Amino acid sequence: MTCSPKQVLTKVGDMEQHVYFIQKGLVRKFFYRDQEEVTVQISMEGDLVSSSVSFLSGVPSEFVIETLEPCTLAFFTKSSLETMYDFSANFEKMGRLISLEWMLYKERWDIIRMVRSPKERFIQLLAEKPGLLHRVPQKYIASMLNIKPETLSRYKKLMAEASENT
Repeated sequence: MTCSPKQVLTKVGDMEQHVYFIQKGLVRKFFYRDQEEVTVQISMEGDLVSSSVSFLSGVPSEFVIETLEPCTLAFFTKSSLETMYDFSANFEKMGRLISLEWMLYKERWDIIRMVRSPKERFIQLLAEKPGLLHRVPQKYIASMLNIKPETLSRYKKLMAEASENT
């Protein structure tokens, strides 16, 4: 499917029925804390995105998933996944691997957010997704890293100065 920027794929309260594979573009996953949007994931080409707890357990989503850029997405639905599982043990193994990847990603980022300093979180993001800073509004990246936008600006400036001096 193709999507325009700011297209909502999943709303809070929806029963998630899709897992999206991003072929082109950026997708953001966030929740609301009072009136504030808190970004928990920014996904790009090659990534999977879904409200995974809702998808896997059938409870309403606590997240909003929206596109940030024009996107090309492949997806499978919960019902098509169940059909594939019934059809072949290989598909069932694929489903387990996808679930494992979600858990590993989530736990890795939870540890990074809880244990590492703000600067270390920034450096980790640069290492894992170097082009993201040029494609995503600063407020979303700052929210995902749990830092203030001003702090993110300072880190970006320090990195730019460091690269000029090398």
